[in-house]
Parts: sequence; structure tokens; C-alpha cells
Amino acid sequence: MTETRLELITDPRNHVPSTIHNYLTKMTSNYEPIRRLPNMQDAGPSELAQRDNAITKLRSVFGLRGYDRAETPILEQTELYLRKSGGTLSSRLYGFTEPGGYEVSLRPEFTAAILRQTIDDMTDSNAVRIMYDGPVFRYARPEDEDGIKTRQFTQLGAELIGPSSPDADGEIIAMSLEGLNSLEIADTRVVVGHVGVIAKALGAFDLSERAKLFLINNISELKKGGTDSVFEKAETLGFVTNTAIGEAQASSDRTQIEEKIDRVLSNGIVGPFGQNIGQRTVEDIVARLSKKLSETDDPDNFKKALQMLSAITQINGAANKALENAEKVLSESGVDPAIISSCSDVISSAQVEGVQIEQINIDFGLARGITYYTGMIFDIYSNDNNSESHQTLGGGGRYDGLTRALGYDYDFPSLGFAYNLDALVACQRLNTNSGSSTYFVSPKNYGSVQAAVSKARKLRSSGKRAAVEYKNNGATSSSVQSEGESG
Repeated sequence: MTETRLELITDPRNHVPSTIHNYLTKMTSNYEPIRRLPNMQDAGPSELAQRDNAITKLRSVFGLRGYDRAETPILEQTELYLRKSGGTLSSRLYGFTEPGGYEVSLRPEFTAAILRQTIDDMTDSNAVRIMYDGPVFRYARPEDEDGIKTRQFTQLGAELIGPSSPDADGEIIAMSLEGLNSLEIADTRVVVGHVGVIAKALGAFDLSERAKLFLINNISELKKGGTDSVFEKAETLGFVTNTAIGEAQASSDRTQIEEKIDRVLSNGIVGPFGQNIGQRTVEDIVARLSKKLSETDDPDNFKKALQMLSAITQINGAANKALENAEKVLSESGVDPAIISSCSDVISSAQVEGVQIEQINIDFGLARGITYYTGMIFDIYSNDNNSESHQTLGGGGRYDGLTRALGYDYDFPSLGFAYNLDALVACQRLNTNSGSSTYFVSPKNYGSVQAAVSKARKLRSSGKRAAVEYKNNGATSSSVQSEGESG
């Protein structure tokens, strides 16, 4: 019998066998190539090797502090991320209705799911330390502030659940910097803010919950100097008026609000998480919430609060000087400056953990797109990071009220942080590649493919990378060695 063999000629332009290339061209010439989705990224061997190396080092750093790994599903009920997550994150969800009828979303972050899992499994009151890593998904339109960022990236982070002390805040800040040190990332620093200080300061002006929420949600705009625009929005919403709203109008407002809340509950929008309401009836909750939302505010008090917040959001710099300036702003605004101790205690705790004061900046205008934070918040930077993108390497903070927002009957002290691992790996000073040299075993040198396969297996059993060198494989990499030449 005559053996028929097809010789494949390698096309030097793209290393695709020309016979196959011509065949595929004829078969697919009527179709457009399928491209990557906008702002999605591929990862090759070198990038994955760097990522794996970083993950291994960071898990080791966290593990030495007593953190254990956990995983949560990539797909969750959308409601998990809508509860107290804030408009910025909720508008970036990849959400859809699954075949089973659930409204679901790809996870945009880990915190809510990790907390849900941990609270369900807790058996005592001791602190729980959890670390995690995996892909997260956040959509951004091209015209958005984050429009140029990748829509899928890898987070690696940790949550400390249980302690309410500022000592725990210091641990989290210190660990975030230790992780960067393990990757030899130089000149690292944290920028710390404090939602709790802002909330306490606003509490001194006897404002409604609605007014305080409005001001907190506009911190970013105030930091940019947008006091006038925020004031105009406040006028439009009725926070700043020359005439007080009478009780009759307030009562009418409450009636309308109650009807709206009732419709939300009756339509099941709250979902299964919302069934846990403790001793209060639905009617009690509706009445209490509608009263809060319809409370009127003294226009003068609102203006004073806005002025105070405008001033304190401009404070940004070295920790000691920033704390001093914040005390001055609070005092001049008629607010007890002692409330600043909530922030200074965090800084002191971080120093006890070994963080140098020079590594800490304070920014009272630091704002988050996720509104479940209740205390200290922080961002992580390297001064070697790309200054043009202004991209943080990660961040986090304290979120003591999130358990109640998820439907539990109590608040549970919790805090944590996460790195954007892709951004972190991009700036690390590590000389990693896809691995050690690969030995290619030639069947020609060993007499047959079978003999070459046997030799490659022996090399792999001794811990070396080895593959059979088939004819015309086109391997030209400098890391490639022929087994016969390696000695």
C-alpha cells in the first residue's frame, strides 16, 4: 500500500501552515472576524505567570496574619449588590434574568457575598479573617469617567469580620502595604478618609436623613470645588428655601411616600432578603421610613452644613497637618472637634502596626461609589504608578451597617480591602516570565516519535519543562532549548 503524506509548508508571515491558511481563507471569506468586546483584555503566558506569582505571594502574606481563603459564586442575585451599594456600582452591573426566573448579575465585587457567606456560617463571636481572589465585572460606557478601564479585572482582597476597634482598621491598612512590599512595589502609600467623621459632623446640624444623604452623595462634586452647583441642586430639591414647609404639606408628603413604599413592598421588589424585619410590622417600617423621608430641614442649618462640608472636603495632605486643619474647620463651624479622634485613632493604630506616618495621607474629600461604608475608607497607591491614569492599586474601608442592609437583624462590625490585581501586577518590579526553559525533544534525534515521547516524559518527571519537537514547529524563542543541545 502506498503511504500518502501531506507536507505542510509554514507561512513565515504568521506561522500558520499555508495549506490550512488558504483553506480557511476560502471557507471564511464571507465573515467578519470576531473581535474582543470593548475594554475586555486577553492574558498571555507572561501576564498569567506574573499574576500567579503575585497571588502566591499575597496569599502567603495574608495567611501569616491568620486569613483563610473563601470563594463565592460569580453569579449572584442582583439584589445582593443593590442593597446599599449606591448608584455608581448598581449602574455598572452586568445583570439579566436567568432561565429559572431570578434576576442575577455577574459579581462587581466580593464584599457583600463574603459577608453573607461568613455570617451564615459563624459559630462564635471571635473575629473571622477571610481572603479571596477572582474576576469581577463592571460595565462602563466610553463617555464615563471609568470608560477606558477594563470591564473585567481580578480582585484579591481580605475581610476582617467582628472587631469594631480602630486597631482592626490599622491591621487592614498595614496588611495592604505589606502585600505591596512582598511584590517589591516601591514608594507605597495610603490615602485615608473617614465617612464616620463626616456623618457625625453633619449630625451636629439637625438635618433630616434625606438632607444628610444628599450632602454625602455630593462629596465628590464639593471636593472639585462645585459648591455652587451643589447649592443649586439643593434649591431645586427644596433644601434651601425662604419659606418653611408647613405640617399639612409634610403630612401630604408622608402620605404619598407611604403609598410608594407600599407599592414597592407589595410588588415584591424587596425580594426574599427583605422578609427578615424582626419585631416590627411592615406598617411600622413604612410609617417610620416615610416620616424620615418627609422631614423638613431648617434652611439656615442646611447652608451651614454645606459650608462646613465644602471646607472639610478640601483638606488633603500629610496626616498630622490634615488632622489639625480638620479640627480647625469643625471648630469654626460650631462642631465639636473631638469627633476627629475617630480618624486619628485609625492613624495611630496603623503606626502601631508598623506603617510609617510618611506613608499616610488624609483626604476628607475621599468618596466611594459604594455607599455601604460607615467609617474609615482608604485607597492604595504607589508613587511609581502611572500618574496619567490616576488608577489606584486598591482600596477598602469599614462597613459596619452592611449586615442589616442584607436583611439580618443586627449590625456586625466589618471591614476589608481589595487590590485591583491587574493594576498591581502592571507596576510591580518582578522579572518573571512564562517559566523556565523548555526542552524540545526531536524524534529525529531519538529515532521515533515514541522514543521522543518517552524522553520528554522522563524530563517532566524530573521537574523540567519538556515537549516533543514535531516537524516544522517553527519554534524560535530564545527560551527554547533543543534537548540534544542542553547537555
